[in-house]
Amino acid sequence: MAKDLHAQSVSLRSVNAMGLNDVAGMVTNDSGTKVKIVNVLNVLGKKQLTLEQLLDATDFNERYLRFLITKLRSIRLIMGEKRSNKYLYYLSYESFTTYLKTKYSDAIYNLVKRG
Repeated sequence: MAKDLHAQSVSLRSVNAMGLNDVAGMVTNDSGTKVKIVNVLNVLGKKQLTLEQLLDATDFNERYLRFLITKLRSIRLIMGEKRSNKYLYYLSYESFTTYLKTKYSDAIYNLVKRG
């Protein structure tokens, strides 16, 4: 039980220590795409925006922005929902943290177990 709690605290510290470039690196190795992902994340911030608002703020073409959103949704960092006949995108720290915990929990547990 104590090892589980320790593994969770290690996981949470690693999530908190991640920078936006590290997050972008989970999606792509291409440096140009990383910059664009960081741009999208900075634009969203604590806001909820429609695709059109994101397009205006980033100046990306729609196809490319949809590609980036799909990549960020695959790691549960961006979520979306329909409200008042508009689909809004937003950052979801909770979903991203859950994604990291489930993806890396075994590796972190084994690392702590060996130590």
